[in-house]
Amino acid sequence: MIRALIQTKGKSITVLRPSTVRDAVGSRKKTYLPHPPTVGYIAARSVSEGFEGDRQQAVETVTVYVEGGTDIKVTDRLELDGRTFEVVGVRTPGMRTGQDRLYYHIVDAQSNEGV
Repeated sequence: MIRALIQTKGKSITVLRPSTVRDAVGSRKKTYLPHPPTVGYIAARSVSEGFEGDRQQAVETVTVYVEGGTDIKVTDRLELDGRTFEVVGVRTPGMRTGQDRLYYHIVDAQSNEGV
């Protein structure tokens, strides 16, 4: 069922992987390089508001289902719907492996960009 949703209603997602490059003067600088796009089904979205110090901050959280074996790590970022999300969790339900036809990953990500 989940894999069918990924294939029929999935959206293109760009995975951004952190990399360290050297700038013009030789200093190290962290940047994010795009990997080939993948397809994911956005299962849930929510927005919560809170305070950080004296500032109000809103955070959008998404839960995305992707095909099993997709290379997404907790250090990555996702670009979807014109926003950039920080990956905060990647998990595989149950004891599923690549031989299981129900093999998929659940990716949780957050963004305070444009909220």
